[in-house]
Amino acid sequence: MTIPGRRWVWYGGRPSLDFVNTRRNREARRADEVAEYLRGPEDFPAWLSAAGLCPAGVSPALDEETFAGALALREAISALVTATVVGDSAPAAAVRCVNTWLALPPQRPVLHLEAGVPELGPAPAARTPRGMLAMIAADAAELLGTDLRERLRICPGPGCRGRFLDDSPAGRRRWCSMAVCGNRNKAALHRQAAHAAAGPS
Repeated sequence: MTIPGRRWVWYGGRPSLDFVNTRRNREARRADEVAEYLRGPEDFPAWLSAAGLCPAGVSPALDEETFAGALALREAISALVTATVVGDSAPAAAVRCVNTWLALPPQRPVLHLEAGVPELGPAPAARTPRGMLAMIAADAAELLGTDLRERLRICPGPGCRGRFLDDSPAGRRRWCSMAVCGNRNKAALHRQAAHAAAGPS
């Protein structure tokens, strides 16, 4: 599907889910109905920057191999989220993919000196595209490997299917965004009610 410009969304509630949401309506029956927002290696650094995951002053260049690995990680996370939400067994290949990224050097924060003052910042490895992907994998592992998995949701909105973490107190959030899919559903229900009230023409 051709996308007019970039359209990042931030309703996932976690970096790994926002990353998955760079591909939308992925369960569509027709390929031209799927919206792909990471179309080339240049799109990933743009998303990292917009997501606030890219340290200031860093513009990570991405080679084709790392970009392919990024897409594979994204789809592995998506498959694991889907399996969790629908109650299926987690795909072993997706678990292996996430674990491959988790096996990269630790991404622990370190102290950096800024004008003689220590500042807590990301590890040097986290400033590379692969390091940033490892951080995304770690975020996904925390979601999928803890009780947080019970709060994972997939928006039922037509043309959406966005993944998100339900952070509502009652755990009953249904839509990725009430301002988008929630309002569309309300409008559809209103039209149906008005049509039913009008009766046959």
